[in-house]
Amino acid sequence: MSASTIKIQFLPSGKVINSKQGAAFGEALEAAGVKLRLPCGGKGLCGKCKVIFEQGAPPVTPTEDGRLTETELTQGYRLGCQTSVWEDSLVYIPDSVQGAKILTVGTARQVPLKPAITKKHALVSKPSTDDLRSDLARLMDALGVEEADMELSVMQRLGKDLRAADFDITGVFYGGRLIGIEAGDTTSECYGIALDIGTTTLAVYLLDLATGTQISVAAAMNPQHEIGDDVISRINHVMQEHGGLKKLQRMVISEFGRLIKVLSHGAGISSDRIYEVTVAGNTCMTHLFLGIDPTNLAVAPYVPVINDSVSLKAHELGIGISDFGRVHVLPSIAGYVGADTVGVILATDFYEQEKLTLAVDIGTNGEIVLGSDRRMLACSTAAGPAFEGAHIKHGMRAAPGAIDAVWLENGDIRYSTIAGEKARGICGSGLLDAIICLIKAGIVEASGRIVDADELQGEYAHLGRRIQPAERGYEFVLASADESAGEPVVISQRDVREVQLAKGAIAAGIQTLMERLDVRPDDLDRIVLAGAFGNYLSKESAIQAGMIPDVPLSKVHSVGNAAGEGAKLALISTDARRDADEIAERIEYVELTTDPGFQERFADALMFGVETAVS
Repeated sequence: MSASTIKIQFLPSGKVINSKQGAAFGEALEAAGVKLRLPCGGKGLCGKCKVIFEQGAPPVTPTEDGRLTETELTQGYRLGCQTSVWEDSLVYIPDSVQGAKILTVGTARQVPLKPAITKKHALVSKPSTDDLRSDLARLMDALGVEEADMELSVMQRLGKDLRAADFDITGVFYGGRLIGIEAGDTTSECYGIALDIGTTTLAVYLLDLATGTQISVAAAMNPQHEIGDDVISRINHVMQEHGGLKKLQRMVISEFGRLIKVLSHGAGISSDRIYEVTVAGNTCMTHLFLGIDPTNLAVAPYVPVINDSVSLKAHELGIGISDFGRVHVLPSIAGYVGADTVGVILATDFYEQEKLTLAVDIGTNGEIVLGSDRRMLACSTAAGPAFEGAHIKHGMRAAPGAIDAVWLENGDIRYSTIAGEKARGICGSGLLDAIICLIKAGIVEASGRIVDADELQGEYAHLGRRIQPAERGYEFVLASADESAGEPVVISQRDVREVQLAKGAIAAGIQTLMERLDVRPDDLDRIVLAGAFGNYLSKESAIQAGMIPDVPLSKVHSVGNAAGEGAKLALISTDARRDADEIAERIEYVELTTDPGFQERFADALMFGVETAVS
């Protein structure tokens, strides 16, 4: 078939583009400004990029034939990562394929303002036959400093810049050392950015370094998700693709640069008045950000190239801020406990308190920290993917239409969706709620098995009509086709197993750390839930599922994006930055794969301990 131009219209946006006949559908989406969500890296394994061809459905690929049901294929469903476009088409793009609700708000302590970047205005004496000192010597004398750390390019311009400013300048300092000058008095224009690089999202905060206040915030999906939703997919890309490391670094730096422009333009400031970026992220994400090969994180003993904090010139990474801007990356703890966890500890300050705190950050990976000012332990579990929608039949991120809460009411199962839209899928908080409700109703046993409808008794026996046979075991219809935005939203037997594995891993990790410290649930003064999932998670469901210890609800606190808050503290306080380095040095990392009792604890934690309505 010869190549020709075809027209594609996208719903619900209504956008129309022209594309070449036979082009990959992903190329057409990119031209429309839509990025696919590809948890499996575009291999067609996860089924999370389903789109609906209302008109012009292309031929079914072998991968789609194995992944989609016959009904879905008949209705025009295709996998966005596998299909191509062959004729004029009308395509519906579900929100679950593209959008997500990104958490940017967190809770942090107050610290004295002490940024690494400072400014000072001065009038420099002009050279004369009576004053033959160098320009730099007279500049430093006027500013009252004895040490400079100027790049060659700044020194090359120094004489010209001083005279262009008529010797009326503002010195810019980093850690007390002079790094550059600006014309006139610019002391009121001193800004910095804190960046939280999540595996899934980027959160960027613009702060006024003169006051320590946050001016604005922006967020976006981490563009590396096109390669895969988890760090292993991205490490494999580095290992298998020529130039893969550079590509992944360029993706995140480019998107970060776009967000800097969004923030600076929105605040009405010039990006050359932004002087420093502080960065938090898991160990793999910070390695990729710095262009450091993370390959060794994928093989035992999972050793990173660096754990220490890193400070470098912004232009070395191609970040578009001040010509003499700096970047400071917070330290990591281990291969799978990164700078984001250091940020959480920094923001919640339990490293300085006698009270015993358990911190759990559930993102694409799950990091756990237990301790106080006396001793701190940390570990990592592979828990996040299930709670972020990966491997869940109708799982999706927290976007409009996602079922985010489920409860029992008047003998029935009720739910709510984000933005009140018709149900399109279910996000992590709703998934855990749903399974707890199904257990209470007797639909799911403590072992995790979904029962046959005939086995139901008592108050919830009528819900048996919503249990239907599936490819493996049974599934429960949470939202019918009439209630949903398309196909019914169900909880499958595999979904329950995935949650068991995730919650079991977290619970076993917590138990391992508690046994190492020889403490019991009653000894815990507080439990801190960080990250997007931790923020929206029902505390009751987390306890009832056995994911976190059974403590009074008053002890459980959601702190939002504490990693981002930690990055902000490091931006405005060199004392906090020093504390971050000390935290990384003090904390003891526990490798669960080599812990002799972990597998037994994990097996025990797979069971659900919720009381059912019938016994």
